[in-house]
Amino acid sequence: MSYEHLIGGVFAGIISYLFTVKGILPITNEFLGVIISVVIVYGLGKYAESRYGREKISLSSWISNGVLLYYLVWMTVWIFLLNYVVI
Repeated sequence: MSYEHLIGGVFAGIISYLFTVKGILPITNEFLGVIISVVIVYGLGKYAESRYGREKISLSSWISNGVLLYYLVWMTVWIFLLNYVVI
């Protein structure tokens, strides 16, 4: 369950970066990047629930093994891209 959220966090960080920097996409809006990232983590949760079963994945295990890792990777990738990628 955690590697799916890890990969999803990397993609969400890249998407948030693309919506933050001017000139890459026609729309520049950080809030839109955050909303898309929340939709991604919800989709990952539903995917993990269907793959592993609802009985095996409780809300507390999904938060500790999925959402927390997703959030940390998402923010780390977004901040690194904002600070170190020069366009």
